Amino acid sequence: MDTLNGTNITNGANTTAHDKVLEAPLLNLTPDAFLHGLTAYIALAMLLGLPGNILVVIVNGRIKTPTATDWMIIYLAVSDICSLVVCGPSFILMITKRWNYFMPSKICSFHFMIMHACFMASTILITVIAVIRRSVMINNREPMSARISQLIGAFVIFLSIVLGSPSLILNKNTPSGFCYFDKQKAQLQTIVYGVYMLIILISNAITCRCYLNIIPKIRNATRVAPTENINNAFVRMRRAAIKATMCLALVSVVFVFSTVAPLTVVTILNASNHNVGVVMNTFIFVLSRLNFTNNFANPLIYLLMNSRFRQHVRGMFQRSRRNTDT
Repeated sequence: MDTLNGTNITNGANTTAHDKVLEAPLLNLTPDAFLHGLTAYIALAMLLGLPGNILVVIVNGRIKTPTATDWMIIYLAVSDICSLVVCGPSFILMITKRWNYFMPSKICSFHFMIMHACFMASTILITVIAVIRRSVMINNREPMSARISQLIGAFVIFLSIVLGSPSLILNKNTPSGFCYFDKQKAQLQTIVYGVYMLIILISNAITCRCYLNIIPKIRNATRVAPTENINNAFVRMRRAAIKATMCLALVSVVFVFSTVAPLTVVTILNASNHNVGVVMNTFIFVLSRLNFTNNFANPLIYLLMNSRFRQHVRGMFQRSRRNTDT
């Protein structure tokens, strides 16, 4: 009789439970080179995403008069940091089959809670950003003050933790040690995922509608040139607002393709009782890890498309270099 994660199991029971776990086909039948590639991808996401998002928090936190958009970006970066710090190492342990040896079930529950909470937080924050940018482009002002935006962001984080909390009772280690959901509570898990899907679909519909409404304004604004009634400063400010809006729109697009699609597939899988075969299990396993793309891509998008962010980063490093020289 063997002991694994505090559970006594026979070799036959271990094999049976192992085969029933969704991720077992990928771990057992997929070539090691592929698993190494997936592990390297998550490690790269952590390597790029953690310093990148920390830089976003520092740069936006040092702005003397932050806008409502700045606060939303800070909270979005904090959500990505939490996802990378907690879920990145956990997924690596699962893929490399180290989780089964020593990780307790409570850590499994915590892993899924953070993962779902970060999903929800990013979804809602991106929607709030879209609403703010729509108001900036259409009404030439943000719909809320920076203080109100700060409070809304904090509330979104709290609400997301509440939405992710069902994982504390729905997810645990299986008898063979895999971190997965409790199959005895599969129906409740499907309901919870259905709620997630509803929130995400509504949020993304609002986000899409906001940016679609902005497109005509962007087209008209690009044709504006300085005149007697429109000075150069106004034109430059308007063009900067357009670039910031396009940058954040790209963040939304990356989030949709890296997060909404995987969650949709997982929800369908839960509803179908997981009778989908090895190939589809492998596809789902890989697809569900694409959310790390969103975690490390945002800072890169800011650097490439947001000149204001680049200027703040450059200024911060120049000040640091001068302090080092003196």
